[in-house]
Amino acid sequence: MLRTMLGRLVTLVVPALAVLVTALVLLGPGSARPALGARVHGLPVAGGTTLALRLTGARRLFGVDDVASLDDVRVEAHDGPTPLSAAHTSLGPDGVGEVVLHADTPLSGPISLRVLRGEHVLVEGAVPLRPAAPLATKTGAVHGVGSGDLAIAVSTTRGQLAAPFPEAVRIEIPGAAGVAIEASAPGAEITPDKVITDARGVASIRVKPVAHHVELELRARALDGRTGRWEGLLPVLPGAVWLDPSRTQGALVLVSPAPRERVYVSIVADEGRLLGAVVPLVQDAEGFFRGQFAFTPARGAQLVVSTDPQERGAGTVAWPLEPPEGAALAPRIEPLLDGMPDAEAREKARAGRARRAAIQVVGASALFEILLLLVRSRRAQQKLEEGLADAAVRGADPGLGLEVPVPEADRRGVLRAARERPTLRVALAVALVLLAFAVVAAVSTFR
Repeated sequence: MLRTMLGRLVTLVVPALAVLVTALVLLGPGSARPALGARVHGLPVAGGTTLALRLTGARRLFGVDDVASLDDVRVEAHDGPTPLSAAHTSLGPDGVGEVVLHADTPLSGPISLRVLRGEHVLVEGAVPLRPAAPLATKTGAVHGVGSGDLAIAVSTTRGQLAAPFPEAVRIEIPGAAGVAIEASAPGAEITPDKVITDARGVASIRVKPVAHHVELELRARALDGRTGRWEGLLPVLPGAVWLDPSRTQGALVLVSPAPRERVYVSIVADEGRLLGAVVPLVQDAEGFFRGQFAFTPARGAQLVVSTDPQERGAGTVAWPLEPPEGAALAPRIEPLLDGMPDAEAREKARAGRARRAAIQVVGASALFEILLLLVRSRRAQQKLEEGLADAAVRGADPGLGLEVPVPEADRRGVLRAARERPTLRVALAVALVLLAFAVVAAVSTFR
């Protein structure tokens, strides 16, 4: 009686338990989770001794990326067989962090790079090096249309203007000293609006653009009566973050006219990217958003400041640092490694293992349940045969009208049919073991 009740209980409990474990696995470890990875940007140059990298963390779910803010990120690198100094950083609320790796000897490449968080690999791969080349610069000449007897040339001191901040504009009339120049520009404030060229034929005005379209007009008159006129559009970059030419205790001061929480900075020289920073901005008394960071400019260094970490936005601008004049042509950082495809593949593989374990639970449960039903059916058949054999041994039953006992040969045949067959019991035990292992494998996917 107890065995019968236990068999019925097992018949009902095993499928329910298997369904529960399978549902937990599919909804837990088997469900889609965000893939965690990182991307690496930089400008590594062969022959340099500094590797300044910008890291961006991301979470990808169903092909959509989101920012990942991560702490305790470790960066390991090797220049061939030679290890570089390891570095640690944190990816802030914007998912961006900066690291600088130093080498004792000039880099020759390729650079083997790994970015980890604990034991989790965010990105790894080989980073190629750019060939060494001098940093490009040019004069800030402004193209315009001139007329009259005097040839007028115009240039901006630092290559471009950012509204609404003042910049020096240089006016040159070669060999013409004492020329009176009157300047006007709708969309800008000019100080002073009337100047006279010095002995070299040079004058300077300060232009503060209050619009993104500024057309400068110059009218010149020499002492001998010669005249000249010049018209041209000044290079005002919309959305640019301005670098204050004045230094505050050796710090570089950045000013944004639009509300921004932070800007992204790269210091670039002939030997590549020397330094990167995420500079927080706070609103000042004038309503602008201002931030600063300490840096002593090296010869030939230029500053790239952007409102996006990839330095691809329209407001990305380069400013000269040393010397502080001329149009800066520093290159933008480039994508070096992308860990998101590998992270997505690892996440799909993890979820696939959990789902396969859930399927094994279902399969093992089905096999166990089939064999259990066969065993119970066999037991019922065995009891029936035992009853028939017992009736045959006892002889005739007057109540059924039988008066002749069953022959001995027939009784032996009935007893042989009632013998227990262990095959199903062995198969049932094997199925139970398989089910146990499948449940353990499914539960082990929970982390």
